[in-house]
Amino acid sequence: MFASKTHKNKHAGGRANKTALWTKLESLIAEDDTVLREKAIGAGAVTGAGALPPKSRGSGIECVYNPSGNREVCDVCQSNLVITEEGFATCTNPKCSIIYKDSLDYSAEWRFYGADDNQMTDPTRCGMPVNPLLMESSYGCKVMCEGASSYEMRKIRRYTEWQSMPYAEKALYDEFERIKNTASNAGIPKMIIDCALRYHKKISEHKTFRGENRDGIISASIYVSCRMNDCPRTPKEIATIFHLNNKSATKGCKNAMAIINELECNLDNADKTNFERTKPNAFIERYCSPLNMNSELTKLCIFVAMRIEQNNLIPENTPHAIAAGIIYFVAQVCNLNITKKDVNRISQISEVTINKCFKKLESIRAQLIPPSIVQKYSVAS
Repeated sequence: MFASKTHKNKHAGGRANKTALWTKLESLIAEDDTVLREKAIGAGAVTGAGALPPKSRGSGIECVYNPSGNREVCDVCQSNLVITEEGFATCTNPKCSIIYKDSLDYSAEWRFYGADDNQMTDPTRCGMPVNPLLMESSYGCKVMCEGASSYEMRKIRRYTEWQSMPYAEKALYDEFERIKNTASNAGIPKMIIDCALRYHKKISEHKTFRGENRDGIISASIYVSCRMNDCPRTPKEIATIFHLNNKSATKGCKNAMAIINELECNLDNADKTNFERTKPNAFIERYCSPLNMNSELTKLCIFVAMRIEQNNLIPENTPHAIAAGIIYFVAQVCNLNITKKDVNRISQISEVTINKCFKKLESIRAQLIPPSIVQKYSVAS
């Protein structure tokens, strides 16, 4: 009992001595600062309140960071500042000459020493760039685990991953991964996928969907992005890519377009999303490639599509139906072994529609196909 009281008294005495030392140190600093300021005022080397002469400035208290300071002019004499070779802002007034060292370095911090670095660990001390689509999750940390890590360490890593991402962003992240994986497997370029992710975030934040409607909205982001980048896909193609029924994909595309129009109704025309007009020649190359049509015949199909578009020859049919009809029309003119069923399999346009387009094209054949092409392929056959 006596020993414990003695121990407590020692601790209490130590705390009192520390407090007294800090108080004495603060009073000495205050006295020293007062003397320096009096000398500066007596020497007449100050143009503003609170400035120190250049020789005595080093012995004062340095301001490490002053967020309220204006870094275009000096805080003391209001003179212009210049940036030295060391990167510090310096006052141009020779009587002041204050050097501001409170600049912050926002660049990445590395500990990599080039060819002299013999470390095997990761040399970076900075995180990944912030993802503007997943802001909160971008600030989370990651626990590194090697192959020989313990079970407890692997659990800590898993728990850290779980708590570093909020629920709303976790659901959005899963949808992003679904869009990226599905679109990549379908051969859609990364530029279109990135654009689709941005529009999916806009749409999902504006309105929430459930069940098949949500699947349709997820797939509609690719539909919107493809139209923006002038390589359109039909709702049927979107349904095939995302393994949905045609009704869900078509409804999702309509909902997505309606939401985008609603979000941008008050914007200027220059700021609105520019959807490219869907033309038949946008589908020609994708439909010709699986049918093994050579480049000359593919260009001929594009030429026919452009003639139809310029003269508005078949306004009754949709662009992808016209594209399917053009391919079958060129195949018949050039004596290719391509049937309506083959075109139907590639374009998902019914054989009846293909036949209707073919008859319309056949009636204006002389306006569409150059005579030299007809002669060339009739001789070859």
